[in-house]
Amino acid sequence: MKKRPSKTLTFFLSLCPGVGHLYLGAMTRGLQFLILFFGLWALINLFSLGVFGFGFPIVWFYSLFDALQLADQEVIEDKPLITGMNSTRKWFGPSLIVLGALLLMEDILPNLWRKIFVSTILPWENFSTLVLALVLIIVGILLLRGKKVKDA
Repeated sequence: MKKRPSKTLTFFLSLCPGVGHLYLGAMTRGLQFLILFFGLWALINLFSLGVFGFGFPIVWFYSLFDALQLADQEVIEDKPLITGMNSTRKWFGPSLIVLGALLLMEDILPNLWRKIFVSTILPWENFSTLVLALVLIIVGILLLRGKKVKDA
């Protein structure tokens, strides 16, 4: 008989998103939660993107809840958090477009407005934000325009 994982230990390990999943043996899902959480943290800190701060509690709570639900199951299946792009294209593409537009509205457009009407120069520090916003919008559009595959 296989020993059941400890829910208490799962809870404490899940305080770091993905680690509780790794403890339960759901390596793919745990790694995806780790990459999602710390990738979000890196994006926010690298590009000074305070607008994405709302993502931290969402990823953290969902990861904690998911690990505790997984610990209750008889057989722990390692289902990926994000499956094939065909099923996620419907929401992921528009999400990237919206995020890119938010970046433009928060950081770039006010500076362009000042440049046009107050004759100030667009600071170089905003160049990385402009590039990231445009990349998000372009990738979102490409995902929406991609090949249409019939779902099985």
